[in-house]
Amino acid sequence: MFEKSLTDLIQGLRANKRNEAEYIQKSLEEIQSEVQQSDMYCKSTAIDKLNYLHMLGYDTNWANFNAVEVMASPRFGEKRKGYLAAAQSFHQETDVLMLATNLIRKDLASSNAMEVSVALDGLAQVATLELATDLFDDVVAVLGHSRPFIRKKALVCLYRLVLKHPDGLHALAPQLRERLDDPDPSVVSSAVSVICELARTNPHNYLPLAPRLYQLMNSSTNNWMLIKIVKLFASLTPIEPRLAKKLHGPLSQLICSTSAMSLLYECIHTAVVGDIIGVPLPVTDNVGCEADFAELCARKLVFFYESADHNLRYVGLVTLGELQARRPELVVNQYETVLKCLDDPDLSIRMRALSVISGMATRRTLDRTVKRLMSQLILSNTIRLQPVTSLPNVDSTEYSGKYNGGAADSDLMAMATDATGASLVSARGSIVQSRQLTAAGPSPADSPEYRLLVVEAIVDMCTRQSYGNLSNFEWYVAVLVDLVYTAGVDVGQLLSEKILDVTVRVRQVREYSVRLMRQMLSDQQLVRRATSGSSAAKVLCTAAYILGEYCSLLSASSEDIALLLPECLEKLDGEQQATFIQAAIKVYTNWLRDVAGYWSTEVWELVRAVTSSIMSQLSDLLLAETGAGNALSGNVVVAELPLQATARLRHFVEITKAVSVATSNPSDSAPQLCLELHELFTAYELNPVSVAAQGKVPIPNGLDLDSPIGGPIPDTEHIMFPPPPPVSPESRPRASQSGGGRKQRRSHKNEPFYLDGGNDAEHVRGLADLPDVDDIPVVQLDLGGHGLEDMAKTRKKKKSTKNGAAKRERRNRVRTASPPPAPVDIAGDEDMPDVSAPQPQPQPTPPAQN
Repeated sequence: MFEKSLTDLIQGLRANKRNEAEYIQKSLEEIQSEVQQSDMYCKSTAIDKLNYLHMLGYDTNWANFNAVEVMASPRFGEKRKGYLAAAQSFHQETDVLMLATNLIRKDLASSNAMEVSVALDGLAQVATLELATDLFDDVVAVLGHSRPFIRKKALVCLYRLVLKHPDGLHALAPQLRERLDDPDPSVVSSAVSVICELARTNPHNYLPLAPRLYQLMNSSTNNWMLIKIVKLFASLTPIEPRLAKKLHGPLSQLICSTSAMSLLYECIHTAVVGDIIGVPLPVTDNVGCEADFAELCARKLVFFYESADHNLRYVGLVTLGELQARRPELVVNQYETVLKCLDDPDLSIRMRALSVISGMATRRTLDRTVKRLMSQLILSNTIRLQPVTSLPNVDSTEYSGKYNGGAADSDLMAMATDATGASLVSARGSIVQSRQLTAAGPSPADSPEYRLLVVEAIVDMCTRQSYGNLSNFEWYVAVLVDLVYTAGVDVGQLLSEKILDVTVRVRQVREYSVRLMRQMLSDQQLVRRATSGSSAAKVLCTAAYILGEYCSLLSASSEDIALLLPECLEKLDGEQQATFIQAAIKVYTNWLRDVAGYWSTEVWELVRAVTSSIMSQLSDLLLAETGAGNALSGNVVVAELPLQATARLRHFVEITKAVSVATSNPSDSAPQLCLELHELFTAYELNPVSVAAQGKVPIPNGLDLDSPIGGPIPDTEHIMFPPPPPVSPESRPRASQSGGGRKQRRSHKNEPFYLDGGNDAEHVRGLADLPDVDDIPVVQLDLGGHGLEDMAKTRKKKKSTKNGAAKRERRNRVRTASPPPAPVDIAGDEDMPDVSAPQPQPQPTPPAQN
């Protein structure tokens, strides 16, 4: 009779703020002794105090068995405390749950409605697979209870049991149909809620309930139940398209009459998702005028994304995006409103507005949208800004004319730097509004996820429909270069692909693109950030390829060669190193061809100096010299480099050696070698190739691509060869014997399928004796009548036919009043001819009649 009650425990906690832990520990010890007593009132009081301590974060699982004992009490007040303890502390692995099966079944069958109610509440919280299987029929029997609140709780409890025991759904379906006709509205609302939740997984099972749900939607005045019914029809309409015409009238009436924003949103969302807006029936709006259903939904959506409530703005943009996918012409008029949402402080609203605004991009709005997004990337804490005049060697008009439509305002231009201090060569001109150049406080634009979506949206808007929204491709290339510096996230691969794609496809922009690539390679801060796998390395690799491939579009300069052999080259991977070296070779040979046009003694000295400088730079970066000679004259041993870079490097060394020999003596005319070297790389133009083109190349008869050539290649990486045994002077082979072996190998070197059969150790030691690459013979492959010349003729024929059809179409096209934009030649993907299909034979032309 002197035990502490729950009220005493709470008062003691408030009185012992400084020693709260000690007081609770003492109270737990008292509770442990109280739950062991036989008095049920004392035990239930202890469980009640444990429920309170559990809410404070203390573990009470040690008293689970005592909670089951209290659940079995005949008094309702004590029983309720036990069920509350079970709902709080029991979980799926609680071992005493098996003791509660018969106890819960007894309470479900009780004549006391309060005991049935507390049993339903507790079972819904602690249900396991075993409990759901054993007690499912008992809960179904409770659906016939005389009290409506018991029937309502039974429906919700059955939903929780079905989640654990899916096989019981077959027995629940007819009960749900029956409860839709229940005389109590709360029971009907519970049945609709359960059906709506179950229909998320398989709505087809509940399609037979559509007639009754339709009657409820027309007769009910409960907004919450109407919301559930409308959401349910949103799942059923895609399955049964005939429902769209049936729901057209009731939904349009609800949209025009309801003042509840939640119900209005669900009606608009269902009309859009269920394609009810596509039904060709007029509706009557609030003022009695007929209007298109889709236009009515678009007008009502304005109240959502113009609302001050963030939640309403978010759901409005979600539905607007779904409407855009079905009726994009209705969303274009909302451009100004959605553009304002891009500056919303809520990140989720910005991301939704970004997805919608990217779909609104047209040739007229693209420039404005990109400028707004670029200003968000720059005016953030991720990017720091400083005036242009504070940086040396800055051409303030190089990019501003392209990016800002020719407006070079020094007050608006800025040079941006990221967190590492790297200067943004082309970011100036991106700021087009008079606003602070520094972001105050945290900004949603600093989120890496948002910045990535912004970059992807800009690229998608510009490249959609084969650059259909672009009218100024130089502006687009400048934007891509801006993003290299202002993105703030790893988008190097994406930007590299897009820069290369527009440069290769659009001939008119190549010269400008090459100029920008040269300037990026000149940015030493950007180059120093380039490491293997970094975003800067990927972009610079593409810049090097473009500069090397189209170097003839700019005036040749020996300084470009040094840009393609930077100090960071050794930090890149093998493929990137090979790209840089190959580009340097092209630029070097192009420069030789250019200076050969005005050859003189000064030019000869310049060529000698540049060639010597290149070899010295190669030696410093990538080569390890042997002996006292330099890279030009001595035997050069390549350092530990990947195979791709090694092959390109050997080519570069051989080319510079040949140039050095050809220019060893001064002459009045340029050596023929300097004029012809660049032709090795410009004989054929590289055009875009379709992804499926390789699959159309026929495999010659008798060629098995899966069988290995020769024997298996030994894995020498992990093999430790023992040191060779000492060789005595008597057993050392004579020069004639070794010479005979070399003579035999030389006699077979012209045979394309000859493989030397020496042992592995001899192969490792004799790598220097392998034949040179130039000595490998070229074998003519029989392509079965489908050689390269035939393919070229077929491609030329298709191209001429396509051009003729395009010309006829242009002649028949009706001229519009507005002047057309300047024509831009965008190269498409070339395809290999389908040589596997039989080619039609040309019909002989009959002779002319005299």
